[in-house]
Amino acid sequence: MKFNIAAIVPLMAVAISASPLEVRQSNLVTVALSNDQSGAHAGVTFQADDTDKSIFSLFSGTTVGAGGTVKATAAQLTNFAPSINCVITNNGATIGALTAQQTYLDLDGSSHAAIPINLNNAEIHCRV
Repeated sequence: MKFNIAAIVPLMAVAISASPLEVRQSNLVTVALSNDQSGAHAGVTFQADDTDKSIFSLFSGTTVGAGGTVKATAAQLTNFAPSINCVITNNGATIGALTAQQTYLDLDGSSHAAIPINLNNAEIHCRV
């Protein structure tokens, strides 16, 4: 077997110059809304780009937005980066936050009853 340095050198150069793959954190987040009274449930995926997003725009074409009104009793993170932070506001008032440590949010604030909240004027603001 004949050793051919000309064939090996290019392979070594590629192996040495190859940098390790950078671990990138995805800025996509999936948030699900559910309405425990109607049984409606929908999840949407969007960019966690540190901007306010209209919940009506995100969910109006889903089962929780049926009839032109987005109504839900709970929100949940279903796909997210470890450093995610999402804040939900409705008519300017903060309802609550979703994080990697707290992935579920009772929107009506009542642990005794499932009261659907109208989210047509609500916004969600997520950042990684």
